[in-house]
Amino acid sequence: MNINNRLKPNTEFIVYRPMTLGHDNMEVVNELYLPLIGADTAMTYIYMFESTAHYEPLTIRFHKEFMDALSISLSDLMERFKKLEAIGLLKSYVSNHTHEDLFVYELILPLDAESFLKDPMLSMYLYGKVGSAQYKMKKDRLIYPELPENISEVTMKFTDVFNHQNVSSYTLPAENFKGRTVSGGANVDLEDFDFDVLFTHLKGTIIDRRFFTKDIRMLIVKLSVLFNLNAYDMKNILLKATSNYHGIDEAKLKYEARKYFQAERKQISPVLEKKETKEDHGQEQQEDREYIKMLHETNPIDRLRDLRNGSPTDIDLKLVTDIIVNTPLNHGVINILLEYVFLKMQGELPYNYTMTVANNWAEKGYQSAEEAIESIKEYQEQQEKRKKRYLPSERQGEQTPEWMSKGRRHPVKKDEEPVKTEKKRTNQSQKTAKDDPELQKMIEDFRKNR
Repeated sequence: MNINNRLKPNTEFIVYRPMTLGHDNMEVVNELYLPLIGADTAMTYIYMFESTAHYEPLTIRFHKEFMDALSISLSDLMERFKKLEAIGLLKSYVSNHTHEDLFVYELILPLDAESFLKDPMLSMYLYGKVGSAQYKMKKDRLIYPELPENISEVTMKFTDVFNHQNVSSYTLPAENFKGRTVSGGANVDLEDFDFDVLFTHLKGTIIDRRFFTKDIRMLIVKLSVLFNLNAYDMKNILLKATSNYHGIDEAKLKYEARKYFQAERKQISPVLEKKETKEDHGQEQQEDREYIKMLHETNPIDRLRDLRNGSPTDIDLKLVTDIIVNTPLNHGVINILLEYVFLKMQGELPYNYTMTVANNWAEKGYQSAEEAIESIKEYQEQQEKRKKRYLPSERQGEQTPEWMSKGRRHPVKKDEEPVKTEKKRTNQSQKTAKDDPELQKMIEDFRKNR
């Protein structure tokens, strides 16, 4: 759906939902789809199913209902719809009447576990997203054992149980009934790959056009999107996956495409990334605002728990307590301070070092997380200029917060442990400003500019 200029909170819509979301569907959504589309989008999908059950079929509603229920903006709602459309869980339609702004959202049931995991595009994206260990765990949870061996079927047939009745007046119904509209997988079509160019490359080879059935073509499209392959790449892959007698072997085509990708890109598996659009800048700004709001509303102890991926140490608790008691810094500034030092020191929070920075930020009068972030970015830019002239670009192993390097502000996620170096840091917990020339320079700059 790419017609946001027609959408407003009071724009009307209809949810077309001729089926219900069962327990098995929910399990597949939570286990397989959620890592790809995110918890917020999965929640929106489920809410569309559940809320529609309270209305008569094809009831006209307003987008503001979803916005209020989910506490999100219209642009956020549209972003979630886009993900659902792309993954094959939602189809969007718009009225063709000139003066009628009416949207129809058709909900699609997810693929079953077997179809999802055997889909080359979705399964590989999931693998790249969660890693081999989690992928195996998810797959194992969804496997069901086969029937025992050495058994014979003794099921009764219909005619063995029921008598045939001749009802001359009966005709088969032609109406549309409640049913199952099941996803066909990721929303791609044959036009997403240039087969004319591919056939040009294949002239003079053993590969005949008759080998390209609709299923084979769709598989080629999915593999080209998944592994970012062009027509020439696909030609080289097809030559290894085709024989004169058996045509194109689907299993070998998948294998050769993955092998080609690993050799050319030096990656184990592709990673699902959101395509950049002109609207992404506004989305980033919205994410920035939400992140800053989160920083100011989060207790520093809870932030520490996120950073540590567990309970903070006694020294951590003393550090945060002393910052809160001895400085006027608010929660937003303290949380930025903790994240900055934690990443800069590769997973450590040296007491003296952190307190020195906290006191200088207090002297500088920082009242918001935005001010703290901007000061760090300015300091980083100054350091980069000096490093280009005198020093290596960055100390080995040192991490830079994403909001510093890219201008975006995302918290450290619980499942992302900072990289640990093999260097011993036995005395690092007692590191002071005098031990760090970078910090000493930052302090001097702060004092000069006060």
